[in-house]
Amino acid sequence: MHIPDGFVTAPVAAGTWLAAGALLAGGLATARRREEPAPATMLGSLAAFIFAAQMINVPVAPGTSGHLVGATLVALLVGPGRGMLVMAVVLAIQALLFQDGGITALGANVLDMGAAGCLVGWGVASLVSRGSDSPRARLAGAVLGAFLATLVGATLVALWLSLSGLYPLGGILPLVLVTHAAIGVLEAALTGAVLVVLLRWRPDLPAAGTASPAGERWFALAGTLLGVALLLAAFAAPFASSLPDGLEAVAERLGFAARERVVLPGPLADYGVPALARHAGLATAVAGVLGTALAAVLGWLIGRGLPGAGERIHR
Repeated sequence: MHIPDGFVTAPVAAGTWLAAGALLAGGLATARRREEPAPATMLGSLAAFIFAAQMINVPVAPGTSGHLVGATLVALLVGPGRGMLVMAVVLAIQALLFQDGGITALGANVLDMGAAGCLVGWGVASLVSRGSDSPRARLAGAVLGAFLATLVGATLVALWLSLSGLYPLGGILPLVLVTHAAIGVLEAALTGAVLVVLLRWRPDLPAAGTASPAGERWFALAGTLLGVALLLAAFAAPFASSLPDGLEAVAERLGFAARERVVLPGPLADYGVPALARHAGLATAVAGVLGTALAAVLGWLIGRGLPGAGERIHR
């Protein structure tokens, strides 16, 4: 769903940058005032996990691939305010270093994949599980929230492209929704699967912001997530599907794929290391590990400025 440079006009890019900045500022303020505490290591590990998971595309339909976006998952674990900050870190690294998503379109991508995923996913999950703290209700809310968040994000993508004059909204929106419905199913399934594993291991996790585990348990979870992220980047990402993702497939079908431009070439474009170009799998693995580690560091640094940054939290 990453929108590249060349797909949105300057006014749309400016408007989405402003909107994304406002939502991130609001998320930061919310995280500082009201959300349950979460240590900085958790935010860093979640940023690393989401970065690595987004590298792994899998086929979802003939000629189309998809990957976990993870915004709903993050929002359920650390709250929507912190979740948007984590997603912004991941998307910025992808755009600046890996040429995955455009610089001019970064605001749009933060709105589509970060804000929509966190706010819609968390909101739906909270409504579904309201009045019940049972694992089944929490999982049902997470699965439905992740699916609907994907469709809302896809709708926003269609809106930005329509406002940019690429294709009329009435023509692009149905195709975008149909394409991303399959990706939404993948998002829902992976979100549910990850939560099942986490809730079995740590039933006190703050799904939908309902609880706050002790600091030692946060630390153990953060370490596990970081380890899994590094393993995914090193050993799974090199085998990701090369099929076009949802937006790429739509662009090819509707004939505007050639509008893609590169404003600022990324030093690790297409998740590769130029010095290792002759060894594609190794290049992807090294680039993935570097990106995962950087996401962890930046997520941790942002988390240090928020309440509950310390590792030992007792309530």
